[in-house]
Amino acid sequence: MNNEYTEFEELLNEYLPTEQGKEHSRVKGVIVQKDRNYAYLDVQGQPTTVRVRAEEVSLYSEGTEIEIVLIGETDEGEFIIGSRKRIDVEENWKNIENAFEKKEILKAKIVKKIKGGYILECLFHQGFLPNSLSEISFDDVLGKEVDVIIKDIQLDKNGKSKKIMFSRKDITLQKEMEEFSKLKIGDIVEGEVLEVLDFGLTVKIGCLRGFIHISEISWKKLDDLTKIYKKGDIIKGEIISLEPEKRNIKISIKNLTENPWEAFAKIAGVNSEVEGKVTKLLPYGVFVEVADGVEGLVHMTDFVWGKKSVNLSNFVKIGDVIKVKIIEFSPINRKLKLGIKQLSENPWDKADEVFGIGKELEVKVVDIKPFGLFAEIEQGVDIFVHQNDYKWQLEENKKFNLGDKIFVKVIEVDKENKKLKGSVKALTKNPFEIILENHKVGQTVEKPIKNITNFGLFIALTEAIDGFIPIQMVSKDFIKKLEDKYSVGDIVKAQIIEIDREKERIKLSIKKIELEEEKRENQELISKYGV
Repeated sequence: MNNEYTEFEELLNEYLPTEQGKEHSRVKGVIVQKDRNYAYLDVQGQPTTVRVRAEEVSLYSEGTEIEIVLIGETDEGEFIIGSRKRIDVEENWKNIENAFEKKEILKAKIVKKIKGGYILECLFHQGFLPNSLSEISFDDVLGKEVDVIIKDIQLDKNGKSKKIMFSRKDITLQKEMEEFSKLKIGDIVEGEVLEVLDFGLTVKIGCLRGFIHISEISWKKLDDLTKIYKKGDIIKGEIISLEPEKRNIKISIKNLTENPWEAFAKIAGVNSEVEGKVTKLLPYGVFVEVADGVEGLVHMTDFVWGKKSVNLSNFVKIGDVIKVKIIEFSPINRKLKLGIKQLSENPWDKADEVFGIGKELEVKVVDIKPFGLFAEIEQGVDIFVHQNDYKWQLEENKKFNLGDKIFVKVIEVDKENKKLKGSVKALTKNPFEIILENHKVGQTVEKPIKNITNFGLFIALTEAIDGFIPIQMVSKDFIKKLEDKYSVGDIVKAQIIEIDREKERIKLSIKKIELEEEKRENQELISKYGV
């Protein structure tokens, strides 16, 4: 600011008449002639005509007597130099001081634009108007009159050199404080939209600025304010907050209308069944507008009993009018939780009766995974069948498709986690168990060889199951190569030595038959010959 003052003082000294002598006497003279640059006065007692700059006497015509100050003469001595401005400056300084003390608004003319601001003339005194205090937004400024306040006056050590700083911003601040002091919370005000932001509106209220947060514009949730408002729109709202230190004003538009949450609370509550329009689909649920400005969420877990995750687009789309049940409702917190599945009875309440363990059910295949399938018993109740429960080991492979109607038997019920496990094979008896009804450990059978391998023989016990004779059980004698002694189709006599129910395998031995026959022959010989 000191640099700006110095530059201003230099410019001011250039503008004022240059002193050529020490005469500063006041005299009266008559204007005898005026041209573009100067006025010429006849002053009694002076040897030559007194010359004054034309702009200093622009308000006076030829023939008028005026008072001036003699400040010197030209280099050639042709004219005495006079100044009317010196008198006007001195006589108006008191007015300048009074206006400074009282913070009065004065008229000033812009005479020059300089770096950092403007030179202004007010009451015949020139001063500096910094850009930071100018509030000038137009370009063609020279010669324009503006309203100003004297913000500061500085004098040199001798009290002669005077530096004045003007301000237009202080006028605005003064007006703002006056207007702000008249406002109170609850006042209804009208304003002009200055800016439309992502999070709210800035508005002009008189000479003040106010702000309306997006949450205070409507009881509804808004996303894009540019679709509703534009610069220059006139709005009306209620003052909800005042901050005198910063002159901040917060306004609410929605307060001018009835709170729809409170209105809705008068006609509905928890467990009420209402209709609403689907307004938004999200990954976790859908929003439903049940009244103008009142929206609630139907979480995906509240669509169907027994399902924590559903494909929402399979149930609803934006714009659908659906029926919902109010689960939670807090008008104060503007929280509304809705449900669709609650409109029907919870099927798990009758789980033991309808799908308890041992129940045989007809179901519809709705999902197939690498490890099993899910089938729907009724809406909201699915049963899982693991691939190991498709068929018994001895049965042929079974293939299922989406939409197939199949029968299952419930083998597990988890009410807490709402899970069911079923089995297809449990509907029939295990073929292996049927085979075991006629085959026991120690039993001797005579069956054809079905397959010969390096590690033993497979024989056909029944059409459904094979028996296995390990290579070490094929004969009591060493056999290097099984094909040398046996062929596929040969009937062999073997004894069942092991039954593995878990793996559904039957192991047999030819060797044991041979050893028992050998033992029996030896006993017969001993009995007959004594040796």
